[in-house]
Amino acid sequence: MAPVAATIEELEKLSEFRAIVGKIYPESDEKLLPWLRARDLDLVKAEQMLRRHIIWRRNNEIDALKTWRSPVVLYPYMQFGFDKANCPIFMLPVGRWDIRSTIESGDMALSLRFVYQALETVVSTAHKAGNSQGIIILDFDGFTYRQIAHRTVLQGFLEVIRVFDANYPELLKSCYVINAPKIFNALFTLIKPVLNSRTLVKIHIFGPNKPKWQEALLKHTESDQLPPFWGGTRPGRDEFCSDDWFMEPLPPNFFKRGSTNVDEFGEEWATIKVPAREKVLFEYVVKAGENSVLKWVFKTDGYDIGFSIYFGEEEDFPVQYQRVNSHEEQEEGFLNLEKPGTYTLEFDNSYSRTRAKTLHYSIGMSES
Repeated sequence: MAPVAATIEELEKLSEFRAIVGKIYPESDEKLLPWLRARDLDLVKAEQMLRRHIIWRRNNEIDALKTWRSPVVLYPYMQFGFDKANCPIFMLPVGRWDIRSTIESGDMALSLRFVYQALETVVSTAHKAGNSQGIIILDFDGFTYRQIAHRTVLQGFLEVIRVFDANYPELLKSCYVINAPKIFNALFTLIKPVLNSRTLVKIHIFGPNKPKWQEALLKHTESDQLPPFWGGTRPGRDEFCSDDWFMEPLPPNFFKRGSTNVDEFGEEWATIKVPAREKVLFEYVVKAGENSVLKWVFKTDGYDIGFSIYFGEEEDFPVQYQRVNSHEEQEEGFLNLEKPGTYTLEFDNSYSRTRAKTLHYSIGMSES
């Protein structure tokens, strides 16, 4: 690994830190220093962080991930190549991951284990290249409201961020979020408080302006390290290098959009099944001082569905419950969110004993 670049103060603290934790973590200076930096050279806090990390690794059997193989490729990712400083570059096509379906099928534990293995892969790849950091590209193309309009999915997102921040200090050299849709702003608002300031400044967010994010990606990377779609010249089966992704080649149509419903505003419609005797909830949080509008449009195939919006804990209903004949006519509306707090949009099929309902919808919150 490359020699550690540290200030005189850091080196002095590093010597003290080694005397404190050397027996429980007999690693090199390059591996010790990130824990100090993550806690602003506070020896007590850095020791606490490191001890918690050791316990986390043991409790989650992280070392066993070196030989573990997931029974299914939940979330494809790829290590493209290296930047000009020989740090590995990883692509995560988050917008193409069907996170919600995986979580709803009961695979949260498997999902987390898959993600932990990916983080360990970043670490080992960087170390093999003589570095301690990696670059992560998060491509949100294809990401919809459906993915985060689910409490457990949001909890999963936040858990991954907490684990990353608590157990992989200084691993991230830089993170590029590309093709970020408007809904990403809501997601990032939830994520920001979990990340420390040293990590936040390394995150660069770009919308769907392809020339702009391609220019950013190529600023510190040679073009032959990236597939053509992301601005490079790396050879492969197609412009996405679909034959070289994690664990197995991607299917030929992975990056192609399927047939989608688009409303008059250009918003994509999502489709879900609302099971018999169940409800589907979409939560939207309004902060103090925000002026927001919640808009919705939906329809169902063949049968009606219950619909309401409540504020807080089902005591205040700005939109009263009713069974809507959305199979006969498209239902749409908007609501000014005047009070800070949580608004829950509910689709209710609990009255149906055996019949699931197919729901097509486009829901979004925006500033008024």
